[in-house]
Order: sequence, then structure tokens, then C-alpha cells
Amino acid sequence: MAVVLALTIALGVVVLLLVVGIVLRIRKLRRDEMRELAKPVERRLMAPPPSPYAPSKGFRLLDESGQPIARPPQERPRLDPHRHYVFSELGAGEETVSSHPRHDDQWFLSRSSQHSTLSSVLRRLGVLVIIALIAVVVATYYVHHRSPKSPHSSTTTSTSLTTTTTFPTSFAPSSASGEEANYEVPAATYQVAVIGLKGPTRVVFDMGPSNTLEWQGTVSRGKVEALTMTGDSRITIGSPSDASVHVKGSPVTFPSSLPATLVLVFSSTASRST
Repeated sequence: MAVVLALTIALGVVVLLLVVGIVLRIRKLRRDEMRELAKPVERRLMAPPPSPYAPSKGFRLLDESGQPIARPPQERPRLDPHRHYVFSELGAGEETVSSHPRHDDQWFLSRSSQHSTLSSVLRRLGVLVIIALIAVVVATYYVHHRSPKSPHSSTTTSTSLTTTTTFPTSFAPSSASGEEANYEVPAATYQVAVIGLKGPTRVVFDMGPSNTLEWQGTVSRGKVEALTMTGDSRITIGSPSDASVHVKGSPVTFPSSLPATLVLVFSSTASRST
């Protein structure tokens, strides 16, 4: 659950970063476009369009004798220095037309500085969001993996019983009848190991009051087959003279007269007392 939550949060962080990056990129492109439009136009570098009319050849004024008439000199208009002129005077109902249809450079600089401030604010906000998400992931991981464990009273009890139980150095049969030999084990859980000594041996492990089959097979020479048994168990050995049995490291003594098939019946005294 914690891994799925962490992956979901990480995916959300990646999507958020992508959205913020796309928004900042679009704002930068728009700001660059506005700057290009705000550049002043150099009219000196602009060539006027060609005239659609053909140049005229000109003419001269002639008198009756055919001599050209001299033009009188033209005087430039002069303003009366004693008269007051108002060149920007407009009518009452006329609207004033701005002489600067475009904004100046100072206006665009102020606008670009505002965009830069907004971009920095968005970047800081994105960093804060990432830090908050990382803190949430760390806290979730700590809660799921560092939460106090519930007390294991049963484990503690079984461990204390196992450690206080004293196993004998060897197991001798308490009784023997026909193919069966009975043994008492002072533990509820114990390990039974069958070792092949002289040759292959057919072995069957049964456990519980209904003799549930746990394992069956052949144990070759020099091989070991060990199972952990709980409660009462039955170990059937096809060739007992070719094998040896150990219960939790302690050897099991077989009866003096070995049958062709030996059945070792282990009775757990600890499980009956419990």
C-alpha cells in the first residue's frame, strides 16, 4: 500500500512539474513576441515606394518674341512676430488623438519586469509543493514501516518454553511391539532427521492424530532428509539397519531386534500437557 501511494505521489509531482514548465515556456514566448512588436521602427532604413507616374519633361514661359520670361522671385511665407498663433487648438467636440499610438520602451520594460516577478513566484511555489510532497512520502513510509508492533505473547511464550526444555542426549524407546517403537519427546515442535548410512532407505513422514503424509521418498547413502514435526508423528523406515535417526541433534536408539520395516512413533509430551 505504501509503495502504491509513493508511486502515485511521485507521478503527481512529475505531472505538476510538466504543467509548470509548459506554462512558463508559453509565458516566455509571449513576452518575447511582445518585445519584438515593441521595437521602434527605423524609418530612415525604409525605402519609399516607387512613383506610379512618369516624370514630366517640364515647360517654359515665352514672350511674343520667343524669349523666355523671367520668373519673379518667390518669397517664403513669414509669420507676423506680433501675432499670437495657436497651432494645437482643437474644437470643443473633437477628440484628442494621441501622437504616440504605441507604448514607449519604459512601459514594456515595466511589463516584462512584472512577468519576471510572476515567474519567480510560480517557481518558488513549485519548489514548496515538491518539498511538501516529499515530506508526505517520507511520513507515510515512516508510519507504515516504523509503526509499533503488536506484542507477540504467544511467540514469547513458545520461545521461553523451547529454551527452558531440556532435550536428552539420546532417545531410547519407552516401549516396542512388532514394527513400532514408541518415544517421548519433551517439546511441541521438534526436528526429525533421517540419515542414509549404508545404502538407500525408504522413508515416510506422517504427522498428527490422523497421520497426515508430510513426505515420502528414498534417502540415499550420505544424504539427509529433515522435517520439522508438530505434536505426535510417525516415521516409517524401510531398511532400519541402513539408516540412523536424530531428533533435534540427539540420536534415536533403535530396538535390539530390528524388523524389516521400523515405525518410530514420537509422542509429544509438551503438546499433551498444553
